Amino acid sequence: MRLKHNYLLLILPLLLFSCKKKEPYLEVRKTLEKVLADDQKFRQANYDETKQNPIDRKNIKIVTKIIDSLGWLGKDKIGNDANLALFAVIQHADQLSTMEKYLPILKEAAKKGDAEKEQAAYLIDRVELLNNRKQIYGTQYSMKKNGTAFIENLIDSVNVNTRRKSMGLYPIEKYIRMIDSSNNVEYKKNSRL
Repeated sequence: MRLKHNYLLLILPLLLFSCKKKEPYLEVRKTLEKVLADDQKFRQANYDETKQNPIDRKNIKIVTKIIDSLGWLGKDKIGNDANLALFAVIQHADQLSTMEKYLPILKEAAKKGDAEKEQAAYLIDRVELLNNRKQIYGTQYSMKKNGTAFIENLIDSVNVNTRRKSMGLYPIEKYIRMIDSSNNVEYKKNSRL
């Protein structure tokens, strides 16, 4: 009986160690999943800047620390939501310098398959517009007073769908229809008509 007990004492740490080894980024994944939830907390329906901005500042510290120490972790290491959190927080950063610092890292991650090409397109366009240049992929839109979306400041609009396709994006016409259909529901809810 004592031999079985000793055997269990030897094998238990090995089992625990092997479980940890299977998911080495478990804590990072959990942290980033919470970050993603917080990133969207006050962006839904009625965006509340005063509540969201402090959360964004906290999230950017967490995400940049992770990227700086571990690189841009792919879905295969941390799962879809945690991987999406890396992009969402950088995309929503309040400092252009932060976006510019992590854009090359995101582009490289997209080439390796550790990030989506679509995400790179969104951040590229945001950085271009914030630098008073024209967007390349037409991912950044504005809303008219009637609740319909429009794309402005776009280079070479004739070939935009070719560029969008190369990044895994829908044709721009479908993109605008999708924005309009989702925003018009919200616009009608909040309209005084």
